[in-house]
Amino acid sequence: MTSKSGKVFSLGHLIVPLILVTLSLQAKPGQAFLLGLLALLTLGWAVFLLFHSYYLNRSYPFERRKTYLAFMMIDFAWLTAVSCLPDWSASEIRPVWLVLFPVALYAFEGGMLHSLGMSLLGMISLYLFTEYQGLSFWSVEVFLTAVGMAALVGFIGWRTERLNRIAYYDGLTGLPNRLMMVEKLQAALSQRRPSSSAAVLLLDLDQFKYVNDTMGHDTGDDLLKSVAHRIGQVLPRSAMLARMGGDEFSVLMPSPKHSDEAASAAERILEALKKSFPLNGEEVYIGASVGIAVSPDDGKDAAALLKHAETALYRAKEQGRNNYQFYTPTVHTKGIKRLQMETMLRHALERNELVVYYQPRLDARTGKLVCVEALVRWKHPQLGMIPPDDFIPLAEDTGLITRIGETVLKQACRQRQLWNRQGVPPFRVSVNLSPRQFRQMDLPEVIHNILADTGLAPEYLELEITESAAMQDVNYAILMLKVLKEMGMTIAIDDFGTGYSSLSYLKRFPIDVIKVDQSFIRGIKDDSEDAAIVQAIIVLAHSLNLDVTAEGVETSEQLEFLKNQQCNEIQGYLIGKPMSAETLRDWIVLENTLSASGSGRPLFH
Repeated sequence: MTSKSGKVFSLGHLIVPLILVTLSLQAKPGQAFLLGLLALLTLGWAVFLLFHSYYLNRSYPFERRKTYLAFMMIDFAWLTAVSCLPDWSASEIRPVWLVLFPVALYAFEGGMLHSLGMSLLGMISLYLFTEYQGLSFWSVEVFLTAVGMAALVGFIGWRTERLNRIAYYDGLTGLPNRLMMVEKLQAALSQRRPSSSAAVLLLDLDQFKYVNDTMGHDTGDDLLKSVAHRIGQVLPRSAMLARMGGDEFSVLMPSPKHSDEAASAAERILEALKKSFPLNGEEVYIGASVGIAVSPDDGKDAAALLKHAETALYRAKEQGRNNYQFYTPTVHTKGIKRLQMETMLRHALERNELVVYYQPRLDARTGKLVCVEALVRWKHPQLGMIPPDDFIPLAEDTGLITRIGETVLKQACRQRQLWNRQGVPPFRVSVNLSPRQFRQMDLPEVIHNILADTGLAPEYLELEITESAAMQDVNYAILMLKVLKEMGMTIAIDDFGTGYSSLSYLKRFPIDVIKVDQSFIRGIKDDSEDAAIVQAIIVLAHSLNLDVTAEGVETSEQLEFLKNQQCNEIQGYLIGKPMSAETLRDWIVLENTLSASGSGRPLFH
């Protein structure tokens, strides 16, 4: 089955009435009348095809199997009528060769299978011709015509199949590609019937890039083929699954009775992907985000429907992934804002609008500054300071987080080295590594180059990764952390307690610091369970010879509890908010002055 427009097929049928008119001009009166009548009938058939392919834009006869068979039988009918009704026995010209025209058209438009079917009907027509005309079926003329049909099937039909496969199918999964999806969707939408509609599901695999980067592209390809096979098994027979590119797939559901059919298909897809995929001896789990758009409410042409499905897909990602969302105008507005935000963020990187703020971390016992955490902020020239929660998730989705991470790392190292030259007392600067940045195989080389360019010694740099990022691939995390640790940097696990790490894995990680998530610190006073969890984490960390940092310390009661539990370091608004490099330097000078005069922070006395 192909996805051509049918225009060549329709125009080719105009040749037949022209040939019949030419033959009628050379025939006897009685035979000329029959040929003229057949010319009118075949002309009407050609006009019908032209109307469908040009005006209605239908790619008949190859969109539907029943229609294809019906059209083939009509071609067989007029071909047989031309062969049998007029008396050709006494004529010098016989229409044996006329069968080559429909075979050629079916070979060019439909490929080998369609042209082979037409060839079989052509042979039947030739047999009937020889029987009605009293001629021998085993003649040289019939033999040469059969050879011609075989050549058309083998050459044009095979070539059409090959070109269609290249143009309309994905080479990896064997699924229809974006081009075929768009043409099929447009064909479904162009059906000029009140009930004509279509639903499009766009789905993007969650965490596929992680599998591709850590397990290799060959494994990623195997995963895509397995996903395609599994999704295809749960879709209705009328639906078409296509690979749009990368890890994005689409599903076309022509003429759904209700939008619930699209929702049901999305639910079956998500349910099918919940099961693990065995790859290279390991079990890999992967989910998907699905966006749904239904015509005519969400768009009346293919471009609009696909665009709105993509907007709904972005909404599904924002909702936490592994879910499906229908397109709504509200979602469209958010999608436009997302695109605008992405454009502005790219400009921000080019125009150096990202700035780094620093939040101090103190020794819980002495109050001495031991580290500052580098936190990125976006200083927009018109919108002012944009908080990280408004652009970091977008940066993760678009891949810009890698460039942002390197920018922050460079600025933080450069600033720490500047403080060294200014005689500021020694302390570490801590930089967060995003999950995507941590999965980069060349991360140690990137950090080494930044340290070399800035002249900063590695002992002044601390790297933070979240617990969930470390647990995505434990073996990879252990190897990467070991390399970074051997470079002389301090390694910290951020947001500890929110993930799912086990004690055995924690023991294997070459880390120095555990940072307790602020959600537990916040509940120390009023929630006995949070207090017990914090106490257990501190005991656990000390048993593994790790330091503990408490994040989000905001009250003196929280600080007192942490000091009593022998927490090593504290960080939060009680100590100091994130501040610019200049403000932090003034803060350090003030703290040192107060400490020298004996009137330092009462919290640490």
